Amino acid sequence: MRISVVIFGVLVICMQAFFGAFLMNDWAVTAASELPLEETVAEMRRAEQNYSKNGGIVFASLGVVLALGWGFLVSQRRFIASNWAALTSWGAIIALGAPAYFFFSFANMNSVGDTFYDWNSDAAFALEEPLYVTSGIAALIAVIGLVEVLRRPAIR
Repeated sequence: MRISVVIFGVLVICMQAFFGAFLMNDWAVTAASELPLEETVAEMRRAEQNYSKNGGIVFASLGVVLALGWGFLVSQRRFIASNWAALTSWGAIIALGAPAYFFFSFANMNSVGDTFYDWNSDAAFALEEPLYVTSGIAALIAVIGLVEVLRRPAIR
């Protein structure tokens, strides 16, 4: 049972990482500009604004590294922390996805806003909303897990 939970946890973290990377490098940029990506990037270059896929690559890479590290740690027999501690750490990783996403996507979205005076920020946010909602729910899970970890007696 624990292995399936670990696999599920790793997959969810990786899914968030790749979803965020595709959002910041493509989907949110095209939604905000209301143009295909190639045209959007060409317009941004003409306006001397930067566009880079580096933020998405770093976001996805960090997500995968955190997912694999969490999965490895929690799946070890010598992992002495409780299931609540594993859930809390998983929730914290997912919860931190939203601020990390905002940080890494800021440059591209700022460039879109500077290039297109009539950009559609609502369309971009509509695509980003699932990431923010998921992170918010995960933050609640992490807090509940932390309360349970602190409430229970220490393992000796």
